[in-house]
Amino acid sequence: MVMREIFLYLLLGHLQAAVGSVCVPVQCLKCNVTELRKSGCINGTFPSNCTKDFEVSVNSTQPQPQEGDDVTLTCVNNLSDMILAFKWKKDGEEMAGQNNSILVLQKVFASHQGQYICIVNSTCGNYTSLPYILTVHSNSVVLLLVCGVGALVLVLSMGLAMKIKLKRDTDKHKERMNQRLQAGQRGGPAPLTPRRS
Repeated sequence: MVMREIFLYLLLGHLQAAVGSVCVPVQCLKCNVTELRKSGCINGTFPSNCTKDFEVSVNSTQPQPQEGDDVTLTCVNNLSDMILAFKWKKDGEEMAGQNNSILVLQKVFASHQGQYICIVNSTCGNYTSLPYILTVHSNSVVLLLVCGVGALVLVLSMGLAMKIKLKRDTDKHKERMNQRLQAGQRGGPAPLTPRRS
């Protein structure tokens, strides 16, 4: 069925270029006229109750993803069986190898932010979605805050430990000085006390 539509599209496109008339495949129109369905193609104008409006949009599984989340973008359209191919663009650049209706972005980071556009190539023409703006919320501020508080606690605890050690050493020094003073008054050498660290 799809191959037939591609063939008709190519054939009718070449005929259109050769003859100079506008031929619109019937399946590309939205209307309830059964006579049109039999002809396969409409040249020139078509009935006012027929439209050629198709819609393409991008939906996301995560509207506001955090860094490290997985995001799936889906190209939603109402073209039914007339689709030939999909293309995805990010910030105006075509994304190589992305030719499905679903675009999976694993473990997103700030580099994944931008405008994503889906392009649908069909027998009825090319249709482009409006840009979908993907914004990735960063957890780096929280991480920076946690690291900063951790570093502050570490510095304060080391400073407190050094102050306690310094106070002990000062007390021991005073004790030894007092012992030397008392030994000097008695006239003998000061007793040796082992130094503890």
